[in-house]
Amino acid sequence: MYPDFEETNLAAIGLNRAREAWNDTKLVSKFKHGVHGPAWQSYSVQEQNDIQHRLVAGWSMLGLEERDRVAIMSVNRPRWIFTLNSLLLCNLVAVPVYPTLTAEAAAFILADSGAKYIVVDSLAQATKIASMIDRLPDLKGIYVMDALDAEPEPPIHTLDALLEAGRALVDLERMYATVREITAEDTAAIIYTSGTTGHPKGVVLTHGNFLSQRPLQTSFNLGPDDVFLNHLPFSHVFGLTADLFGSQALRATLVIADGIEPEKIRHALQTIRPTVLMSVPRLFEKVFVQVQQVVAERPRPVQSLFHGALAVGKRAFDLESEGRALPVGLAIRHRVSKRIARRVLGRAGLDRVRLAYAGGAPISPELCHFYQGLGINLYQGYGLTETSPVATVNLPGKNKLGTVGPPIPGVEVKIAADGEILIRGANIMNGYFNNPEATAEAIDAEGWFHSGDIGAIDADGYLSILDRKKELIITSGGKNIAPLPIESAFNTDPFIERVVLIGDQRNYLTALVCLELGVVRDWAAKQGLRASTHQELANDPDVRNLIGESIARVNGKLSRYEQIKKFAILEHSFTPQSGEITPTEKLKRRVIAEKYRAVIDGLYAGT
Repeated sequence: MYPDFEETNLAAIGLNRAREAWNDTKLVSKFKHGVHGPAWQSYSVQEQNDIQHRLVAGWSMLGLEERDRVAIMSVNRPRWIFTLNSLLLCNLVAVPVYPTLTAEAAAFILADSGAKYIVVDSLAQATKIASMIDRLPDLKGIYVMDALDAEPEPPIHTLDALLEAGRALVDLERMYATVREITAEDTAAIIYTSGTTGHPKGVVLTHGNFLSQRPLQTSFNLGPDDVFLNHLPFSHVFGLTADLFGSQALRATLVIADGIEPEKIRHALQTIRPTVLMSVPRLFEKVFVQVQQVVAERPRPVQSLFHGALAVGKRAFDLESEGRALPVGLAIRHRVSKRIARRVLGRAGLDRVRLAYAGGAPISPELCHFYQGLGINLYQGYGLTETSPVATVNLPGKNKLGTVGPPIPGVEVKIAADGEILIRGANIMNGYFNNPEATAEAIDAEGWFHSGDIGAIDADGYLSILDRKKELIITSGGKNIAPLPIESAFNTDPFIERVVLIGDQRNYLTALVCLELGVVRDWAAKQGLRASTHQELANDPDVRNLIGESIARVNGKLSRYEQIKKFAILEHSFTPQSGEITPTEKLKRRVIAEKYRAVIDGLYAGT
């Protein structure tokens, strides 16, 4: 059993928590030993650590020295975690790489980081990297997580072979000595920003940066009995910190969803019934639409009962948020409303959720109010890769809808003269890797990180995000318009997946609209329309009228110069593969403007 370690680094925390839960099952996935199966499978803490120790020995056998870089390019699975933890245990630096990247994009990260090895999920992924090997002088080998029938030809190898080679070389005392020497200033990971323009930059995050997030792990009253459902990629700092490091530090159970597709998330929710759900707003928006659809299909008395319960829940939340006691009559109705809401949530697998957290993009107050009305505590925070990631967050008893909360302990936030959000504290990155010019541009002489976001701080110290500094639309009439709040107004519309506002240097605003295809298709079928394909629906007059009504509703809440005058429905959705959004679903506005130039020009034809 492990000795006790001073918790000054991530590896020490991992060893201490393992000692406390040695025989417990704390990791669940549909992968086991590099093989994917149909059923949920588990690893005990003891199994996890045995694998990680053998990998530590393997890295040493390969001649890696402290602070060398090793890349991980894989969908989330147990061997992603084991690889990362083994790197931390021997003071190596992890370089997470999105598995959806092209060979060209992945090669840039590998070359820029100087990674010595890369661990990938599949032979196909390995072959993709091997095709770029001539451009990667630092890369010595590629290891495949999947269990293969035979050992491939170099430079491709199996992780199983490395694990077997390390079996007889495990040296716990040497590992303990290394862990004790790791400081908060040592680099733990270099995470490349997905980048909406140009090449990504490598964000250098230290053990201390990640440890700055520890106060959050206790602020939400979570513990060993909680079950985290993970679907955010570990390649992204939010998934890595909130789900992986968070669950490990709390000794909670981490369940890795079998994919990010909506049907796989629904399956995971219904079979696992988690207590903690960390996600981006899109998931909560989709669940909102799903719940609305379920209720709409029920008899009218049931619909009335649900909406009444929701109204009572919202009213109770509002009063409790103001620190006021519930009147006796409302308290009684609230107890009844909780039972009604729980039945609906049970069908979606959300009935045990105690904490839901939305990060990565603004979420509408309406959506937050909806979940609070159902009895699910939905919180929103704010941060970036460069801030490790959370800088501000709403907390239990301090959840102000429409804001992203006050700064976390040890962090300062202020607003610059031009409205930009500035952040300073232990969570700020240790610069961009091998890019001193970009580092100096992002972090000023006083240590303030310039976020590139526009925001405001209210009298209680709560931050609100208004938009990206570089994404403000300035019309030809000189009006400054923040597109994000207007686009976010459509997030709870069941028929619209995404809206992109257009209008920079134009005399009015227009929009590109992506349909929520499944919902629109069902609606069209009920209307007796022949249109069924994405292309047919996008060009159907009735569908256009339907979307026009949604746009008119939002326009009715906006100033005249903020209103959308014309719109175009696109014949497909945006994906990272098609290039319009990043892997974290941020819009690449310049790419969109160029790719849909003809469509956009058509919206302004004759003006």
